[in-house]
Amino acid sequence: RFRYQPYDNLIEDMSHTRAFAEINGALDNGMEYHVEGLWSEAEIPNWYTTPSYPPFPLTDTSIMEASPDHPGRVAFCADYGAEEGDPYYVQCQGGEMGDVTYTGDENWYFNGRPFGNSGPERLLGRTSRTWRAAASANGDFTAFGGRDAHFDLGLSYSRTEGNYNLPGVYVERLFLGFRGFGGPDCGVGVVADPGSLAGMGLGPLNGQVAGQGNCQYYNPFSNAIEHSQQPGSPFETNPNPDYRSGLANSPELRQWLANNEVDLQSTADMLVADATLTGTWIEDVVSYAGGYQFRLLNASGDPNDAGDVTINPCPVIGDTGCSEEDKFGPYAFTNVHRPYDESQTVHRFYAEVPLSLGSSFDTQLAANYEFHDVASSFDPKFGWRYQVAQTSDYSLSLRGSLQTTFRTPSLDDVNQSPLTTLEWINETGAYQAVDRIGSKDLEPERAFTYNAVLVLITAAGVEATFDYWSYDFSDVIGSMPHGAITALYDENKEALKQFIVCPDGIGTGRCDASQLERVQVDIVNWPGVSTSGLDLHLGVRQDAGPGQVSASLDGSYMLDYKTKALKLGDLELLPEQDAAGYLNFGNPVATSLPTLKGRTSAGYYWNAYTLVSHLNYISSYEDRGSNSSDNEMIKDLFGTIDPFVTWDLSFLWNLSPGVSIALSGVNLLDSEPPLANVEQGYDGFTHDPKGRQLKLAVTYGFGG
Repeated sequence: RFRYQPYDNLIEDMSHTRAFAEINGALDNGMEYHVEGLWSEAEIPNWYTTPSYPPFPLTDTSIMEASPDHPGRVAFCADYGAEEGDPYYVQCQGGEMGDVTYTGDENWYFNGRPFGNSGPERLLGRTSRTWRAAASANGDFTAFGGRDAHFDLGLSYSRTEGNYNLPGVYVERLFLGFRGFGGPDCGVGVVADPGSLAGMGLGPLNGQVAGQGNCQYYNPFSNAIEHSQQPGSPFETNPNPDYRSGLANSPELRQWLANNEVDLQSTADMLVADATLTGTWIEDVVSYAGGYQFRLLNASGDPNDAGDVTINPCPVIGDTGCSEEDKFGPYAFTNVHRPYDESQTVHRFYAEVPLSLGSSFDTQLAANYEFHDVASSFDPKFGWRYQVAQTSDYSLSLRGSLQTTFRTPSLDDVNQSPLTTLEWINETGAYQAVDRIGSKDLEPERAFTYNAVLVLITAAGVEATFDYWSYDFSDVIGSMPHGAITALYDENKEALKQFIVCPDGIGTGRCDASQLERVQVDIVNWPGVSTSGLDLHLGVRQDAGPGQVSASLDGSYMLDYKTKALKLGDLELLPEQDAAGYLNFGNPVATSLPTLKGRTSAGYYWNAYTLVSHLNYISSYEDRGSNSSDNEMIKDLFGTIDPFVTWDLSFLWNLSPGVSIALSGVNLLDSEPPLANVEQGYDGFTHDPKGRQLKLAVTYGFGG
């Protein structure tokens, strides 16, 4: 019942600062040089997010328990359980209800966010910085039997750093707050107690009394809340009649409980050096290019102490002796990080030979050889072009290519510190933590690709291209499908228990899917993906009045996108599917894939002015999950995601040499994205929700 959308922004308030400079010149020997430097900073001073996250675990816990003398519970029972006939009389006073007998002095367990509908939102700051320096030089020289040749040398270094933070609530502070020893000045701590269900106990009281002096109770009952921050709720503007000011959680208590965070400082460094040599062996027949590139990439992550699992693996800050199933850090939900420092070195050799075989047929032979720290690959390419016809009125040609490609796992893919997201788990009916963990055993991803293109160009200014393309990937790198794992878990516990965190730990298999508390999945090599499609371009440009008019049609039609079945031993996690034309929600190697995307453009260019209009189209596509629902309303509302059409218009005025003014309108029709059965209500991978946008840009250039 907690709607978190009001606590999310489509666009955050941000500030960007960039500085760039370059120097270009030539030496006396004719060699040209280029030097450049870039510094950039982006800051989100107040990243707007949810008041708090749900607890982990969601099920019964002794951390958040309200004893019979908890002030909030006492007031609740006075209002709703004091007299026979009251809805909570038996639970408050004792008695029998069905097959359950209550004594009235049982502890009550709270399962919910410490702060939710009552707000307030959390504000955190995020900053990223990048600086880059690069230099290059090129020149001509005589080589290979007196033939002319050209060299290019380049060196660049860049460094990017930034922080990724999430709000968190310390488990031990929840434990203290529910027992009346909360607040920044109470002075009562906790001690690790492996023998207790909570895993902790109260430390020395030092004369303090629960709920007195500087020690405060955290009150989870609604009598602590006067107003709701949820838009449209009954108590957004009207006061809650159950509210009692003396039972409200004080600002100091809220600050102490909620204003904690996990903060990961990340840094990435890249050094690239390359050298290329080009020249001609036989004029108009054979040319060549070859070179070498060196790349060094380093990525590191440094979490704050509280968010570092090597320092604080247990619910009690400073404790390292908890059992493996409790090593999720000191926060109630937010995951902790493991420091990492990984590097990757790449050596790359490449060569290309364009070869003309007569007046109508040209070919290109190329090869790329890379070797990384853990893998290497030789990837050839063959390209060709055949001139079918050439007259004064038109030119008709065919061209194509055939090649293999290679991609090693990124440093993120091999990072064994989990990336945690909050995902909806159907089996529990709740959002829960899903950890995705990298692996150093991943194989490189490889692909075999080819295409064929028909090109028509006429003297009347008409251009047309028809391109068929095909890609066949193997060992595709992606995470395991957590939704499929939880759906199959109850019937396949032995095979899948390694991914499921039960109340008694990970890998025990002693809980049902409805009771699972967390899911941990690996980054793996999927068997493969194959896809093919057609691209179309039609364009015309002609003189008209004082200027020129242009029109074009560009489109891409996906014929298929087939994902091979993913298996874990003999168990099929996801069957083979054709993902083209579907939303593909929950498929880690296929995002939403409408089959047709297109754009029509028209423009007029005269004197110092340019006016261009674009009409953009995305076809409808299906949602398999909604169409398989037993609820007919779900099928009708969400089974088909409607087409999306937007209109953009741009006007450019070159006011004087070096000065221009541009006015652009994006989505001038203010089209709303089609309805989709996902959290946001629209498909953010495909559709833009931001509506009508206007942009004014003034550019001033100077220098020679």
